[in-house]
Amino acid sequence: MIRLPQYTKKDLQILAINMPPVVILLNSLLFGKRFFTEPGVFIGSGLIVLLIMTFAWFVFTWIAVTVRNRLPANRNLIKRLGITILLIGIIQSLVITLLFRGYSHFNLFDYTLNETRYYWTLGISFLINIIITMVHEGVDSFEKWKNTLTETEQLKTAYTQSQLLGLKSQVNPHFLFNSLNSLSSLISEDETKASTFLDELTKVYRYMLRSPDEKMVTLGTELQFIRSYFYLLKARYGDCVQLQVDTDETANNKFVSPLILQTIFEYSINSNVLLKECPLSFLIGIDPNGKLLVQNNMQVKQTAVSAGIEGIANLMEKYKLISDERVEISRNHDIFSVTIPLIPGTKMLQHEMGLAK
Repeated sequence: MIRLPQYTKKDLQILAINMPPVVILLNSLLFGKRFFTEPGVFIGSGLIVLLIMTFAWFVFTWIAVTVRNRLPANRNLIKRLGITILLIGIIQSLVITLLFRGYSHFNLFDYTLNETRYYWTLGISFLINIIITMVHEGVDSFEKWKNTLTETEQLKTAYTQSQLLGLKSQVNPHFLFNSLNSLSSLISEDETKASTFLDELTKVYRYMLRSPDEKMVTLGTELQFIRSYFYLLKARYGDCVQLQVDTDETANNKFVSPLILQTIFEYSINSNVLLKECPLSFLIGIDPNGKLLVQNNMQVKQTAVSAGIEGIANLMEKYKLISDERVEISRNHDIFSVTIPLIPGTKMLQHEMGLAK
């Protein structure tokens, strides 16, 4: 007998928040601009997709919970992820096929099947499936870990590690949704650019979902990530944003906290007006003292924006744990600057040995 999971109020809130973007994205891939310009298509297809995807969501959660209950041990992590992604992927493919080919077969809303959009939707949905499954697995593992900790030295050590990993939570669902919207537009305009965009999006989320044991990365690795991340920003904002990187090999081999540059970029983009005639220009370089210097011009919005402030505050706190030098933030002559200590490999090794004691 099939036993449905016990859904909490929070689960239903998550469903209510996530479903509208899913409905809009799927319909935009089905109908393109027609979905937004024809009221009949907007309402009719919107309701159909909403009902189908809501039912699918309950099926997906049942699959995830069932697999987790059957394979609960940490040693089954890879197997659990693989089975969950595969089963949900199969259901996703069936649902998408039902929508595209069903609409075409019954000529719903005068829809004609677009094979290119159909296969792109399959690919995008599978990518989202992988990302969401891994994020949920990470959240579930974190909750189990948190609940088993006691008020001992182990708790203090674990807390230090969690402080160093905090930046990994900075890319929010809005960024993913905006990126998928950009991808949807590129599919219609330029399939080559769409393919490149999807590749860069995959690199960004692969970097974000790396092993939780990776507390620090080399600056060179972080720069590879920020170039992929900036490619996504460029696709969305066009000539309204610019990036210049000027570092050397010595600096690139030193260490920084993961996602540190993304935190700064997100704060600046949320805080400033983006104009094509006066773009928001980022400069990443090394200052005379050998520290990482990140700068951008300021075109501050009139309305105060709080998004990203917490990430900047966390950034300053994290470096208190690993360096005697502090992160410095300044605003001079319409220039926003963040100076970040680069951690040498020898000092990073000493810090890791200290955590292991």
